[in-house]
Amino acid sequence: MSNDKKRFMDRFAWFMASHRVAVLVVVFIVFAVFLYGALKIRGEVILQDMLPYDHPYLKLHAKFSQVFGSGGSGGVIIVKVKNGDIFNKETLTKLQQITNEVEMWQEVYRILTVSIASRSIKKVTTLKKGEIKIEPLMWPDVPDTPARMEDLKASIFASPAYNGVLVSQDGTAALLFTEFKENISYERAFGLLREIAEKYSDANTSIHLVGYPVLMGWIYSFKHQIYQIFMVSMILMIITLFLIFRNRVGMFVPVATSLFFTVVGLGIMGFTGFNFSPLLYVLAFLVGAMMVSHSVQSTYRYLEELHASGNDSRQACYMTMRSMVIPAFAAVTTDAAGFLVLGLAKIALMKQLALVMSLWMTSIVLTSILTPIICSFMPMSEASDKWSAERGKLDRMDKMIVAITRFSIGRGKAVVFGVIVVILALSVWLSVGIKVGDPTPGSPLLWPNHKYNQDQELMNKAFNASSDNFMLFYEGKVGSVYDPTVLTTFEAFARHMKQELPDIYKSSSSVISIVKMVNATLHDGDQLWYQLPKNPELLYGLMGYVKSNTDMGTLSRFIDRMLQRAQMTIYFPDHTSDNLLRVRDAAYNFFKNRPMKLENGEFMLAGGRVGMEIALNDEMKERHLEMDSIVYGAILVLCIISFLSIVGGVMLTVPLIFANLVAVAYMAMNNIGLSINTLPVTAIGAGMGVDFAIYFYSRCRDEFVNEADWTKTILMGVRTTGKAVVYTGLTMFAALLPWYFMSGLKFQAQMGVFLAVVLGVNVLLTLTLHPLMLYFFKPKFITRGGTGVEAEVSKAEEHSLGLNGNGIDTGEKIQDAHERG
Repeated sequence: MSNDKKRFMDRFAWFMASHRVAVLVVVFIVFAVFLYGALKIRGEVILQDMLPYDHPYLKLHAKFSQVFGSGGSGGVIIVKVKNGDIFNKETLTKLQQITNEVEMWQEVYRILTVSIASRSIKKVTTLKKGEIKIEPLMWPDVPDTPARMEDLKASIFASPAYNGVLVSQDGTAALLFTEFKENISYERAFGLLREIAEKYSDANTSIHLVGYPVLMGWIYSFKHQIYQIFMVSMILMIITLFLIFRNRVGMFVPVATSLFFTVVGLGIMGFTGFNFSPLLYVLAFLVGAMMVSHSVQSTYRYLEELHASGNDSRQACYMTMRSMVIPAFAAVTTDAAGFLVLGLAKIALMKQLALVMSLWMTSIVLTSILTPIICSFMPMSEASDKWSAERGKLDRMDKMIVAITRFSIGRGKAVVFGVIVVILALSVWLSVGIKVGDPTPGSPLLWPNHKYNQDQELMNKAFNASSDNFMLFYEGKVGSVYDPTVLTTFEAFARHMKQELPDIYKSSSSVISIVKMVNATLHDGDQLWYQLPKNPELLYGLMGYVKSNTDMGTLSRFIDRMLQRAQMTIYFPDHTSDNLLRVRDAAYNFFKNRPMKLENGEFMLAGGRVGMEIALNDEMKERHLEMDSIVYGAILVLCIISFLSIVGGVMLTVPLIFANLVAVAYMAMNNIGLSINTLPVTAIGAGMGVDFAIYFYSRCRDEFVNEADWTKTILMGVRTTGKAVVYTGLTMFAALLPWYFMSGLKFQAQMGVFLAVVLGVNVLLTLTLHPLMLYFFKPKFITRGGTGVEAEVSKAEEHSLGLNGNGIDTGEKIQDAHERG
């Protein structure tokens, strides 16, 4: 550390230590201000905020959603009977009542609410003298005679547009599709749908709900459970801190500082208008846990300095700040860089998250100031006496830590290096298999046995329809929708997708379905004629008939009033990563042999929920490597600046990359995809390890006495800061345990295990790889920067580390002597 920097830190630390009361008054004022801001937090997330606004698919989506609805906020209500089929007056009346009720909601697009009880669902019948009639399938009344009921049943099962789509092929269930408006919160949409489910379920009827608003609604319903998990985690954290420090200071101070900075972070969210989704609660907890990590380091250092100063609290406060502010600043800025880089993604939520979380993380540097100040007002004589008594001997934790590090820098060097190389190779190999998006059917956010995933599976098995839809759009001159080329292209596209994707294609829906029904009816109902006429003139005539005999409310689901825009919807069972790629490739392969631009208009890809997911995955895939490269580059630069050493920056960054590869390998092994939900968690996980290493290197620099004492320096570093790192790891691990055993959210449980893995890897690297690199390279940034916590290490401490007076490792004999003593 340069003399100027030392002098500045000396003056700064002494000023803060001399005005501790004033600092605490300011802290209380800041706490009150940000507590007010925390009360203003909003918990709603709008769909558009979670999507890449600059992607061509999303621009297309925004354009056509004004005509045909968003296609991404669709909800599905499944009415299923337990005995018999739905073709009875009681069940169909129930379906009709549900349809009428949903159509009256102000929160949905009425024209996009569809079931067999909707006015827009038509059937085509023949009259006398070869005439045909287009009329509602089951509107306004439910069939009241057995003959009419059989006629309805025959009409449904004879039409590919309804059989297996609006009614299951076994006749035991029926669907209602609806589309919520873009400005409606998911909690509101879910509440309305749940009311329907509760109102119309009975002994023989079950109501099942599917769709993105339903999924998000279920996630919002876990808010109170998440609060309970956080409380249990906090209690376990407090218990662990007490067991570690065995005094009130070690237990109280980290929790108090964590509480303060948590309120600061939540206040930032409230003042900036950030929407705090339950899926992001995990981030708030993680940041809180990292606050505890930084505070534990400062608390541990304070106890050392208090003993060294003869129980002079102001001196201990001054020395702790003097030693910890710079490494804390270096550690926190690297964490903030991990969040700030999220802003590269062209997703509104990510940009907001990058700003809010980076500001929050930056504020945590103040733990190195607030922690020793709070400690200085605590009764510490008992803790100091205990520290003095235990300072010169090894407890079980010390023995384990020192043994691991001694092995890593001694006779086990080759073993440690070999294990790291093997793990690195395995991690690289596994990381190649990481999926972008959702790797499994259903929602990976919920457990497979959750009701939502069970309902999704029911829908996929019983129906040729789904909430995961893919849309092909057309736009051209006024009236060009009726161009036979447009209609035949729609039909050919659906046929191509069915042939290319026979295992996942379910059905399609467009205006040509009505034209096909008319064509089949003209041929005595023969389903062989359920197709578009090959003759352009016949096709044009059929379209004219459909136009003149079908109300615009029916057609508006497929074409606009000016007849210049149209859309086709194709249903797929899920939006898993692999299937999204197959759908996209198949769609573009179709247009390799056909022009997307016609004389009077143009076809455009792609919309619907599937189109949105493809766009999101494209953005994640494109930005992921870019983000990683920039964040590691930023960490490298920040570490170089902090230690004024290129070697130091490289030594800190390389193990971080190694730990991140292990984490990505874990995700790949457990089918955890890289998504908008997991990316922020991996960002904060990446910064976790560099915090530990920065504190360790800073302590080694402080402990260094002369260039011959590398073993002494390293072992003292691991016994002090390294021990604090292990304590931090144990505390955070205890806090993560409830996530797996208590959470109804699979995502939260998986992220808990993921972070435990990242945490464990980084703790081990702090005790093995980092000491090995210091011992092997003996970097100059360690030898030139020591602040000297104490003038020299006491003889008792040397013996406790297994060292003789010259700093030479005497091995297990000294340890054995201590144990016998």
